[in-house]
Amino acid sequence: MDETANLQLPYILASQAQKHVTHNEALQVLDALVQLAIVDRDLSEPPGVPAEGTRYIVKAPATGAWAGHIDHIAYRRDGAWQFVVPKAGWLAWVVDEAILVYWDGDAWSPLAGSLSALQNLSLIGLGTTADATNPFSAKLNKALWTAKTAAEGGDGDLRYTLNKEAAADVLSLLLQTNFSGRAEIGLIGNDDVTLKVSPDGATWKEALHVDRASAAVSFPSGAAHAATGAALAMLAPCPPGDIFRLDTSRVTTPRTYTVSTVSGDQLTLSAASVSQIFSTYMQGLSAVRIWNTSKVPAQSAWVIYDVSTTVAQVSNAAHIATWTNGETIRLGDPNPTGTNTLGMIAVDISGYIQTNFGVQFRQKGLLAATVVTGVGGDVSMGLSGSGAGNTAYSNYSQTNGTGNGGSSTVFTPVLSPISNTNLLFVRETLGAGSALSTCFVRLIGVYV
Repeated sequence: MDETANLQLPYILASQAQKHVTHNEALQVLDALVQLAIVDRDLSEPPGVPAEGTRYIVKAPATGAWAGHIDHIAYRRDGAWQFVVPKAGWLAWVVDEAILVYWDGDAWSPLAGSLSALQNLSLIGLGTTADATNPFSAKLNKALWTAKTAAEGGDGDLRYTLNKEAAADVLSLLLQTNFSGRAEIGLIGNDDVTLKVSPDGATWKEALHVDRASAAVSFPSGAAHAATGAALAMLAPCPPGDIFRLDTSRVTTPRTYTVSTVSGDQLTLSAASVSQIFSTYMQGLSAVRIWNTSKVPAQSAWVIYDVSTTVAQVSNAAHIATWTNGETIRLGDPNPTGTNTLGMIAVDISGYIQTNFGVQFRQKGLLAATVVTGVGGDVSMGLSGSGAGNTAYSNYSQTNGTGNGGSSTVFTPVLSPISNTNLLFVRETLGAGSALSTCFVRLIGVYV
């Protein structure tokens, strides 16, 4: 054998004269092939003025001095072209393309295309520099993920799986503008799906929440009408509950009564008239505000239970601690009380909300059925969300006082001072009738 197996470098023979010639020829081949940097691989004929030592990969159809050397390595030596036939596995750096190519025995191909696996890399930067905070970073304008088809050995599906260690951790997609957060969706601190938004990257509001157990969807910040931006209220139907019901004969509101005694959270009236303020139907569902107008300024308390015909229980003993015998109690807010300028009765419905929803919240409104009955003529009952003028929705008995029913949607913007629910205001009025009889407000739905 007169040459090496891989690079075909000539051997120096024992009896050879001018050994330096053979040695120099081998050096020239090494100089051409070691650290193989190709100037260009897109030429099919020699360049006009090639520099000494420059190397090319000959492109088909190979003409002129390169004829018959398609895909061979051509290098300039001593003013002439020399050629080397590549072997499978050889690598070359293509200078004008800045890529590494390899010879597979049939064609030159980019080395990157031959990689079938990259394992346990610590950093990957695509179009940008990755770092410890963002070990995978990409800077690009478009990205495509597509399913491997059944014909390619796949199943045609594409499922992108993200995993977090524990429920209290965060797994989310954070959307930013100029690196300032504007929206985030995912499992944020729990295992429910949450969508949050922000105007500035610092203040966040929860827009949508999906309960992982019930799949119920809620809108913590409310819903809005697309065209106007006006807040929308959604009706949650509820079991009927009488949050205001009085069956005893009584006159119009406001009505007044007289204190007899006070003991803890129990207020005793001088007459058997508690049933004109509160009834058994309302227990656990609502509270009614009363006022001691003998005090200056007037003091309020909330009746939550009718202990007897003369004794009422209030929500807080401190509210009546200074009330004494002979002082005047008023049912119907003094005018004005906040927005209430109609002297209407303030009703707290936190018991009803807690019973039916398991939590108190500020409802946007109520869907209420009313029945009004009078004695000797017509009477009416009005409902309002604020007690302000021209806001009461009234239902009237028949002209002879016979009961009459109706329903009203009442928006309730006023927060109760004793709970995290909004108040309903009620007014009872005599028309031609001499007294009110059975009248009630029965809730059948809550706007949330």
